[in-house]
Amino acid sequence: MVGTQMVAKGHDFPGVTLVGVLDADGPLHLPDFRAAERCVQLLAQVAGRAGRGAQPGRVVVQAFRPEDPAIAAAIRHDYDGFARAELQRRETLLFPPHVRLCALRLSGNVEARVQAAAERLAARARTAVVRGERVDLLGPAPAPLARVRGKHRWQLLLRAREHAPLHRLARLLASEELPAGVELAIDIDPVALL
Repeated sequence: MVGTQMVAKGHDFPGVTLVGVLDADGPLHLPDFRAAERCVQLLAQVAGRAGRGAQPGRVVVQAFRPEDPAIAAAIRHDYDGFARAELQRRETLLFPPHVRLCALRLSGNVEARVQAAAERLAARARTAVVRGERVDLLGPAPAPLARVRGKHRWQLLLRAREHAPLHRLARLLASEELPAGVELAIDIDPVALL
């Protein structure tokens, strides 16, 4: 049987005794602070497909960087060690759960309008920060998936220690008038940044 990540998602395939994972470190290259966490989860899930019956199972993992902490932890089944190291990394880099995030995603058919709207919102956010709002602004930049279903996408990330400043700034930015054909989606504590 050959499958994608969906094979790993909780299905029980009787008689599977060998699971091979190609490009196991591929998910680590996604531009999302949760990439390592998702990689470890996926490897644990797919490894759980082998040996569920009477016969023991075996898992073979191919990776370009097998020494990566996420890959090494998954291979050793060291989920506690991975979690401790990952939480330390996120604290150092100021990512959840140590801070709160708000993603503002702009989309539209005309890229120049979307970019201009993102830059205008960023300028407005910077003005609020200068006036004392305790928020960091990351971006604007093209979204990691810069085009989805024919729409161009740009995003800004707001980062703060507490929810209140994020909500105030998000409400302020949501009240800004956008160019025709540009839509804004606001995601507080986003699950994914893609």
